[in-house]
Amino acid sequence: KGVKRMAKLLLILVTINIVESYVSPLFENRLLIEQQRILYPRHSMSHRLSPQFASVSSGATAARQKITFRLLQIRRLETELKEARSLLREERKELKQLAKQVEKPAVVGGPIYRDTTARSFVKAIGWRIIAGLITFCSSFYFTKQLSTALAIVASDFFSKVLTMFIGERIFNKVNVGRSASGDNVGRSVAKALIWRLIAFLNTATISGLVAGSAGIGASIASFDAIFKTALMVGYDQMWNKIDWGRELENVDGDGI
Repeated sequence: KGVKRMAKLLLILVTINIVESYVSPLFENRLLIEQQRILYPRHSMSHRLSPQFASVSSGATAARQKITFRLLQIRRLETELKEARSLLREERKELKQLAKQVEKPAVVGGPIYRDTTARSFVKAIGWRIIAGLITFCSSFYFTKQLSTALAIVASDFFSKVLTMFIGERIFNKVNVGRSASGDNVGRSVAKALIWRLIAFLNTATISGLVAGSAGIGASIASFDAIFKTALMVGYDQMWNKIDWGRELENVDGDGI
């Protein structure tokens, strides 16, 4: 009887050990599944009973956190870049405004620029070339002789280049009608009328002497006066677009 009881006890113990060896892992795995389902609901069904799943999932979570952190950094840097670009555009605008002020500084109460001697000389030469073509046409029309027309133009050119150059230098001392952008239209009209009076007398005298007729000289001078007055206003205004040969003045009109 004692042996039978001992055998039964051994059998029971062996059975209990066998059951525990199978049931205990299942129970532990069940607890792990529930834990994974709570922590990682998306992966709880596809990774059951996997002891390695916890480490893989934690690694994936860490990776996701890294990616999220990097994305936040990128967004922050993009925002800073936009702000920097906006600031750069504003600074460029301010720089352009400062450059304009340096190129054409405003002087209150007086003119801004005056013509240099070289600029006045080039203006006189340029105008004599344009005006000489008109004088040639009028001279040839009234005299009907090419040699006479060329002689009138040559004499008119050399006599008026110096006269106009002196007139430009005299007008350069007068500040009326002058601004930072150059001579206004009223100043150009005044210059054209004064110069046309002088040029009329010059052309009439020279043309009359060369052609041998005061009437022809007066006709040529009158023809020139009709066309050249308005043309000279436009020529003078055109030089406002050219910055070459201009020097800065102070309030008193003395060149700096």
